[in-house]
Amino acid sequence: MSLPLEGIKILESAHQYPGPYCSMLLADLGAEVLKVERPGVGDLARQLPPFFQSINRNKKSLTLNLKALAAREILHQLVKRYDVFMEGFRPGVAERMGMDYPTLRQMNPRIIYCSISGYGQEGPYRDWPGHDLNYQAMAGMLQCFKDEKGDFLAPGLAIGDLSSGMFAAVGILAALMGREKTGRGRYIDISMFDGLLSWMSTRLGIFFGTGQFDLEPDAGYGIFKAGDGQAFTLGIAHEDWFWDRLCSAVGLPEFKGLNTLQRRQRRKELVDKLQRIFLQKTREAWIQILVQADVPVSPVQTFKRIPQDPHVIFREMIQEITLSSGERIKQTGIPFKMSEMPGKIRIPVPQLGEHTWEVLESLGYSLEQMEGLKKEGAI
Repeated sequence: MSLPLEGIKILESAHQYPGPYCSMLLADLGAEVLKVERPGVGDLARQLPPFFQSINRNKKSLTLNLKALAAREILHQLVKRYDVFMEGFRPGVAERMGMDYPTLRQMNPRIIYCSISGYGQEGPYRDWPGHDLNYQAMAGMLQCFKDEKGDFLAPGLAIGDLSSGMFAAVGILAALMGREKTGRGRYIDISMFDGLLSWMSTRLGIFFGTGQFDLEPDAGYGIFKAGDGQAFTLGIAHEDWFWDRLCSAVGLPEFKGLNTLQRRQRRKELVDKLQRIFLQKTREAWIQILVQADVPVSPVQTFKRIPQDPHVIFREMIQEITLSSGERIKQTGIPFKMSEMPGKIRIPVPQLGEHTWEVLESLGYSLEQMEGLKKEGAI
């Protein structure tokens, strides 16, 4: 059974989070991904094995010391055979290492080159160092995360890393389609900051239109606590029919008929009433009642519970794989559900440099040459 990206070959030197997440998505779709890593060190994410393992399945690993001319020659040979090259250095670093787009394009005019950085390759902030929280702050996203006192909260998820990885995947897929028409590769400049700003589209759109940023949500949209102390969520964003069903289910018929605007204006009063009622039963009891009433409700799931969830199991969204060491680990499954495409993880997470000799042999290097490269520290 053929996979959608079968035959597409990707060189990934963009390490840690955004690049590996992007290439994992493409690998899940059938692309052949080869990680280019430093000998003895590798992707810095390897320092936290569970983190590294979670975003590096379906790949192979080649070690190259790109400070050595012999290693750069190997990379250049691979570039001639590959479709995509990914890097995640700060702007200017790839050029100093002789692996920038103009250089690689001369070797392979069809190469698609994707750079992922914090603020992009050009602009006033291009040389600023940063991490996810910095980019969220600059994009105004932290305005969306505040506690009851109005103090900013740091989200416990690297949203910029993940979103830039997804934007990079979209850009690469678009460039591959474009190449089918023109025969030429493209350069893709992905900025974590740009991606976060794009994800702020609706919030900024409301601000541009109303001058307000913090709009009161619907009274039926929030996190509540049940009588057993367990948390659950209601997801009534604006739908009057869901609100009326909720009122009937919890015994508040006098509030049926309130529209979205009225529910937002009276949010505190209505939320207080709902919370007092929810303390009268356990979370499981309320989940059953509200699901039966066709109200959007869900428990606040724990990490421990997720692998046991029947829907997660049915969708194969937690899978076990066996590493080359024999260790079995769990990780999230493949999010693409596509006809004629198996949803199982094909290749386990690679050990550092596991496929170096295999790759060099495919390029025509002899055993003696490979041993020589290893002695001089090129691989």
